[in-house]
Amino acid sequence: MKTKFYIYSTENNRHLYTIIGADNAACEAKAEEMGVDGDSLAGTYSPAFGASDGLVENDDAEIFEI
Repeated sequence: MKTKFYIYSTENNRHLYTIIGADNAACEAKAEEMGVDGDSLAGTYSPAFGASDGLVENDDAEIFEI
């Protein structure tokens, strides 16, 4: 089963990218390569779309399958 890692803007919780990889390590390596640093961009495995403090869904989010 593939792992999904959701990258979002820390400013507004908007979902920007989804990384789909073999495991957490692969997803996190790709996120680091993309500059996800926890300041302006962060990642989560549990997006909780639509819930309080969850991510804001974005149909235009880019998908990276690694």
